Amino acid sequence: MNIQNLETQYLKAKIAYYEGHPIMSDVAFDVLEKELSIAGSKVIEQVGSKRKDFDFPHPTPLKSLAKLQTESVNGITNYQEKAFDEWLWKRKNIVYNFKHFSIEYMRYSPKFDGSSVNIVYRNKNLESVLTRGDGKFGKDVTDRFRKHLPMCIDIDGIVEIRCEAVMKKSIFEKKYAAEFANARNIVAGIIGKDDFDVEKVADLTLMPLYLLVDGKHEDFLKVHEIMDGYHIIANTIFGGKVRTFVKDYLYIIKYMEDFRKTTDYQLDGIVFALPEETREYLGENEHSPEWAIAIKFVPDEVVTPVIGIEWNLGKTGELTPVVKLKPVTLAGTEVKRASGYNAGYILNNKLGEGAFVSIAKAGDIIPEVQEVVVPGQVAEFPKVCPSCKKSLTFDGIHLMCNNENCEGRIACKLGSASAMLDLKGVGGRTLEPFAKDFKNMYELMHSVLNPSPEVGIDYEKYGIKRGSRSHEIFYDAFRNIKSLKYSQVILMMGYDGIGRKLSEQAAREYCGLTPNYASLEKALVDKLHEPEVIEYIKYAVSELERFGITIDKPEDKKEAVGIVYACLTGSPKAFGFKTKEEFISKFPNIIEVSVTDKNCNYLITDDYNSTSSKMKAAEKKGVKIVTYGDFKL
Repeated sequence: MNIQNLETQYLKAKIAYYEGHPIMSDVAFDVLEKELSIAGSKVIEQVGSKRKDFDFPHPTPLKSLAKLQTESVNGITNYQEKAFDEWLWKRKNIVYNFKHFSIEYMRYSPKFDGSSVNIVYRNKNLESVLTRGDGKFGKDVTDRFRKHLPMCIDIDGIVEIRCEAVMKKSIFEKKYAAEFANARNIVAGIIGKDDFDVEKVADLTLMPLYLLVDGKHEDFLKVHEIMDGYHIIANTIFGGKVRTFVKDYLYIIKYMEDFRKTTDYQLDGIVFALPEETREYLGENEHSPEWAIAIKFVPDEVVTPVIGIEWNLGKTGELTPVVKLKPVTLAGTEVKRASGYNAGYILNNKLGEGAFVSIAKAGDIIPEVQEVVVPGQVAEFPKVCPSCKKSLTFDGIHLMCNNENCEGRIACKLGSASAMLDLKGVGGRTLEPFAKDFKNMYELMHSVLNPSPEVGIDYEKYGIKRGSRSHEIFYDAFRNIKSLKYSQVILMMGYDGIGRKLSEQAAREYCGLTPNYASLEKALVDKLHEPEVIEYIKYAVSELERFGITIDKPEDKKEAVGIVYACLTGSPKAFGFKTKEEFISKFPNIIEVSVTDKNCNYLITDDYNSTSSKMKAAEKKGVKIVTYGDFKL
């Protein structure tokens, strides 16, 4: 998995959303965010989208909500009860330790699919209406809403009314359906455009979510007293967040699934928020409040006919199929293509023209075929590589070009490395002509940065006119690289099968630290132990440093002192503890969390040889794994 490329797509999607023209469904975005969270990426900690016109400060930061995605497998829905219980248990412990207060109730409301707005009053007077922006600074859109809100209220101090701007589905169908895919897509545009339309603003509804006075959460029902008579503010009981027992989690989710079918608003989940009196003790982390969580509904699936199969050459030499579909709307966006996995899947499931497939966006960035509802005529497989024209091989699963010097394969590697390095203005297509002479990104980078004339590049040979704007962009993209991780240098070499995790462990070993090659393919590990490979990588590091690029070398993390965030799995009975609770009572500094929680630094298990999903997730994240018997604070 190319983390840098995923980060680029994630940020592009976030910016596009806040500019009012989404390029990715919420389901796809959430999956991408989850993958980046597991990988430890920092880009998900950026709330909203930072742009030059977002320069008005929010009195208190607007954070995104932590999320749990429900899913359907073989017709059975996983409502994430266990994950929710883990989330709640941690917070109940924190509040009880502070206040000896037991959390028995929580508030719930629909997760409205719109755009965040913060209404700010200062000393009783309307000061501003701000978009979320990057969470700290937003765009001032007061002029859009001034006529729809009271100019004065009877509350002193700094008052914030956090809202979600939404549009009724009935209004959307009547006035906007011909131009936009769904109600959500138009809301951000109506609010954010400088040449806003007063009549379109009147078609919006502000759905209140929270009330803050001088930074402290207050009883939300006061909002309806403040905004009584102003039609743009929704006067709904859900705005006040209905109170329920925490034990009724499953009942409420099922209830809201039914409510979703009848409401006039577009919903994509449900939000649970702990009582206002607990929030000052729970606080907020860098990305989200600790006292609220969003539960996302199971994503939509649709059935549509297949109109053909396309084949794409990848950097490993595999030709992967893309299923061309009759256009269909899925999760608010038009879908024309879906992943077909591999050639074996196409053959075994008789995929081709005439087939009907069920597609969803639950497991990937692009739509996936979930089920072949009606088989069709198997698509004809290509016989030769579309790039080098060499004969292809098929082992029953993978259709491969085995020519290591195939320019198409090399071009894919260069494009992947470009995304990893975030080369501004230099994408895969720009780099395609260079594949003839440069086998990896390091070779190309070395030639661009090297000041000696005998090593320099004849740019015009590759379609870039020397002295042109394109030449300037290309040159600056490489010259602006100030630092690289040691593992990135390894990835730049483009060795087949060498991914992020293996490159990180090899970087540790090259820098004198102890690597962890557990669960990694031995042949690939051996590849990075070949003397010529080690020598080449270390030479590349020294050359890049010579060009003034800082190479960040891995370091062992210092273990935190004090509170330990740990995931407990298996049974502690074999180690002298009857229950997990008895084990935790011996170590009061432990706060139990999910292994996917970004704070988790221990997985405590009963078996080092376990192959459970938690063990795999811990290994992937680099979480320390110990048994109940070996754990020590």
